[in-house]
Amino acid sequence: MTHRPGRRRGIAAIVLLVLGTVILGGVTVAKAVNPPARYSEGRAAGWQMAPTYTDGESIYLEPVDPGTLRRGDVVLASVPWSLQKTQMNRVIAVGGDRVRYRPSSKTSGQYRLVLNGDPLDEPYLEQWKNPSAVAFDVKVPEGSVFLMADNRMNSDGSQYANNGPVPAENVSAKVVMYPMAKLAVWGQAAGGLVLVAGAVLAFVSLRARRRAASAAVAAEAPVSEPVAAAAADARS
Repeated sequence: MTHRPGRRRGIAAIVLLVLGTVILGGVTVAKAVNPPARYSEGRAAGWQMAPTYTDGESIYLEPVDPGTLRRGDVVLASVPWSLQKTQMNRVIAVGGDRVRYRPSSKTSGQYRLVLNGDPLDEPYLEQWKNPSAVAFDVKVPEGSVFLMADNRMNSDGSQYANNGPVPAENVSAKVVMYPMAKLAVWGQAAGGLVLVAGAVLAFVSLRARRRAASAAVAAEAPVSEPVAAAAADARS
């Protein structure tokens, strides 16, 4: 069987290009599947919830009963410290909770908020970042929630004395995770990478074939008369 330079790369390129097209087609179908009717789609505004949510990132919102709010919920609420109509924040404490922070104290080598006497684990914060820029000690009134953003050093929140807890009725929606949306994001990225890899392999394969073709043409070219005469003289 005649060896064809770049043949294997060419086959791999075709496979990757087809695979990338299939993945992106699947993403298109996934995006066309509407989320449940109770969800509404929006976009995160600003960087106060980074790294959990970044500016412009797609989010899905679900109406929420103020009485069902739980610690850790990411919500959209009308807050006194924002010029926007509503802002994303995280529920740190609910009515009846006591939450406090002392910058001079550490728990297990890391600064932490203290909720009802116990250190609060906050895996959504960047590691080793202080959970607050100020000290506070607040007992949350019934019917209110204590809100803080995830980007604590660059955002406002209930931890500041001039803000404080927010009435739970000011919360208009809860940010929810819609699995199909995340699947679409990762699928789009994967499909794009596969297509790029396929295009690169196709380019490498094409170059290998062109070089092989050029070498074959050069090998088959007739010997010029002066060179042929010189060769004959050398033999004689």
